[in-house]
Amino acid sequence: MLSTRLLFFGALLLPIFYFLDQNLHKAYVFDPVKLQQISQNAIAVHGNDTLPMMRQITEDLKAEYGSAIVDDWTKEDWFFNNAGGAMGTMVILHASLTEYLIFFGTALLTEGHSGVHMADDYFTILVGEEHFAGPGDLTAQVYRAGDQNHLPRGATSRQYSMPGPCFALELAQGWIPAMLPFGFADTFSSTLDFGNLWKTVWLTGKHMGSQALMGKF
Repeated sequence: MLSTRLLFFGALLLPIFYFLDQNLHKAYVFDPVKLQQISQNAIAVHGNDTLPMMRQITEDLKAEYGSAIVDDWTKEDWFFNNAGGAMGTMVILHASLTEYLIFFGTALLTEGHSGVHMADDYFTILVGEEHFAGPGDLTAQVYRAGDQNHLPRGATSRQYSMPGPCFALELAQGWIPAMLPFGFADTFSSTLDFGNLWKTVWLTGKHMGSQALMGKF
């Protein structure tokens, strides 16, 4: 009886999910090409001066995308992200059910697993380098300031590293809630940093809720 009910609900939900998935792109507001252009413009002005560069990028994003962008972030809005064995710090510029836009990086170095996600990920390097390799690769792809690394939705997982200080503007477009367990798992398996987990959940939920109230899902 239980298996019959599960099959029934599965058959009912599958076409609904397919319809939503095929139309997910209609909810997107960000253009990866535009984000790379904005980043490259700021890099040309500020070089390796990271904070003024991020401030200019934020201002330019606000001018381009309006209320979709959080432009009043401060140092207190940054928090750690431990995922796939890598550790970095991030601040949210936008979070909704279908997109997030963040500054992410490390002042030290880090290395880990990319994860496999139900979203496209666009990683535009602002300072430093990202090294990227798949199974069987004997040399790594290297992305430097101004380069954009695209990890397609559902793609084979990759190993990545930031071998020194590195920060990027990261855009994800797809089923964002499905990405969250990857970002939370290391808290329970290694760091036990529940204060940071709470801050992550609170700020993500706050921004998603704010965007939902404006009709952005």
